[in-house]
Amino acid sequence: MIKTSLLFAAWMAVPFVHANDDALVKINAGGGEIVMGGSVPGVIEIEAPAFSILEDAKAQVVAAGSQVGKGKVIAFSHGGFLIGKDFAAQESYLEFLKNAIGWATNNAQKLTIGVSPRCKGVIPALEKLGLQAAILPAEKIGKNVDLYFAKGESRRDLTEEGIGEIKKHLQNGGAVFVAATPWPFGKKFPDFSDFPPNQIAAGFGIHLKPDGYATNKRPLLVMDPADDSAIRAVEALKINVTPELIADLRKGVFLKKENQAKFLRALKSLNETVGPIIPSKKSPITPGENLLFDAIIETETALNLRLPAGKMYAIPASADYPGVIAEGAKPVEKILKLDAKYLGWANGRNAGGWAAGELRPTGIYAAPGEIITVSVLEEIAGQGFDVVIGTYNGGLNNRKNMQRYPKLQRSFPIKTTNTEASSGLGGLVTIRVPRGADFPTQPVKITGGYAAPLYVHGETDLAEWKATIRNHPAPWAELASNRMIISVPSDHIRDLDDPDKVMEAWIAYIEIAAELAVLDRTKFRAERLIFDRQTAAGSMHSGYPVAAHLGGASKKAVDSKALMEEGDWGFFHEYGHNHQHNLWALPGTGETTCNLWSVYIFEELIGKNRNNTHGAIKPLTRKTRVNKYFADGANFKESWSMWNALDTFLMVQEEFGWDPFKKVFAEYNVLPEAEWPKSQQEKNDQFIIRLSKACGKNLAPFWRKWNLPLTKKVDQELAELEVWVCEGLPK
Repeated sequence: MIKTSLLFAAWMAVPFVHANDDALVKINAGGGEIVMGGSVPGVIEIEAPAFSILEDAKAQVVAAGSQVGKGKVIAFSHGGFLIGKDFAAQESYLEFLKNAIGWATNNAQKLTIGVSPRCKGVIPALEKLGLQAAILPAEKIGKNVDLYFAKGESRRDLTEEGIGEIKKHLQNGGAVFVAATPWPFGKKFPDFSDFPPNQIAAGFGIHLKPDGYATNKRPLLVMDPADDSAIRAVEALKINVTPELIADLRKGVFLKKENQAKFLRALKSLNETVGPIIPSKKSPITPGENLLFDAIIETETALNLRLPAGKMYAIPASADYPGVIAEGAKPVEKILKLDAKYLGWANGRNAGGWAAGELRPTGIYAAPGEIITVSVLEEIAGQGFDVVIGTYNGGLNNRKNMQRYPKLQRSFPIKTTNTEASSGLGGLVTIRVPRGADFPTQPVKITGGYAAPLYVHGETDLAEWKATIRNHPAPWAELASNRMIISVPSDHIRDLDDPDKVMEAWIAYIEIAAELAVLDRTKFRAERLIFDRQTAAGSMHSGYPVAAHLGGASKKAVDSKALMEEGDWGFFHEYGHNHQHNLWALPGTGETTCNLWSVYIFEELIGKNRNNTHGAIKPLTRKTRVNKYFADGANFKESWSMWNALDTFLMVQEEFGWDPFKKVFAEYNVLPEAEWPKSQQEKNDQFIIRLSKACGKNLAPFWRKWNLPLTKKVDQELAELEVWVCEGLPK
């Protein structure tokens, strides 16, 4: 179950490349905000002729509208929009519903409204608007209604016959509001176009996605697009700062056309007048200390994530970070070969972002505020590919202060053969290959960007690298191979004479990590490692990409000697996370078993004994920690910790070697879904049974001494094996 704090959402006049402006004006009239409470909407993907109606703070669409012929659809990514009683109590929601119905029915004076049985919760809201509705199964729509409300995530809720009738209703010029929460149903519909709401919206450019959650911790205010109070507020804030003016300032996100352009000019001027605002490591910005700074940063960030290409100005902070192009540099045109085949990562490695789209380097940097154009063949246009500006998407919501702008990455879907993209912050350009893509190598032309250092192991000419490529004017560079892609500041590689040795070290890291996991890396994507002034969590975090702070780590990342002679616990730890499997995770070991990879890589590749790697696993430290755990009563719930847990795994490994672990990991790699453990208790039991059999000894008494919860099934399965007595445990 996903838990969130209060989630707010608001209907917005957000510009979208194919948006129906007149429809948005009608639906947004009056303004307001909708409070979502604890509900967690999913995400909707749209393309022409669909338009965004409702978005979260990350510009993810949670409600969309579309018209094909005379038929009109509005889709919501959470069932609560059409059944939640909390919604009917909100005047803003009722206003929104009234406007949306008016748009969908052309403000017809007499309406016949049908409501599916699962959607009857919307009836009280309709009654407050003076509208009558009748409960009507979708199978019986016929020609009986003008507008139909439907909710359903299963065939039971919306049958094939019912979906067929709804489609006929739309073809005949009717209107449909459909709501569903998509993210819990990804496994039930492997082909998510079969998800009932997606069947209804097929052909309307609306697709509810099986993954992703909408989030919005701050309420977003909405205004009539013609209201210019935000523009007036910007000018007034140069003289006097009040909460009322700041609230009006935030409304500027929703302006359109001429007012939007005026607001952008005024906002940039305000930033420069009061600052310019440039968060940095030496001068970070702490949210709450300066409400005007907060509002400007939030507004600029929201606009940068939403506006069409070329609209957002170069945000002043971009000159400091991520950086600007070297003076005198000229835009280039580059034609590259795009590997358009998605490989992905091993299923179940959630820490590793196993289902993420793959980011291909281009060797192009988009200057802040400047448009680049990406041209592709029709073969991949509209197939889910994206132009991405900025290699890191980690936000700073969990940080106490900001040393940079909170969101650096902006993406644009490649819907047609020519896609324009820009970002007010700029950044390295990549092409994101969507999950499931299986296309031959594609030619891609990029114009308007600037050359960035890019070295591809096994492809780039070393002499050309030394003479030209490493001196390209972009402030960020990438080193790439079929196992690893690294993004670092360009000043880290200006004097790098042998990038092949660096990439060979990283290839060795990834290969040996896969060796312990018993996975063939030729079947999977290249990993990614990026460095940033301020990561979203910790000093490093796992995922795709793995992210780490600039400084010593980023310099080591391009130092082949340091990589192979010193190693790095942090790097190994994060790629250990990426190789962990959720199916064999014992309680509280998320930060534990990843360290098996740290130990393994140090000993098997770097040649360092575990006793000389991390202070927490030095022999005396381990012995002291184990003795204390048992002296305190072996309280599993209270005292079982990251390092205590690692002690148990290391004790088994030191007795039986690595092979039993590899054998068990290999078993989980191919375990049929029907045999997956369904609960934490099943995970405990299954892992101890498998590891015991791989070791040839009954390990259950050893784990029970630590008070790991195990059931009698374990004893039954291991009854014939000799009990292992660990000499390292207190008697």
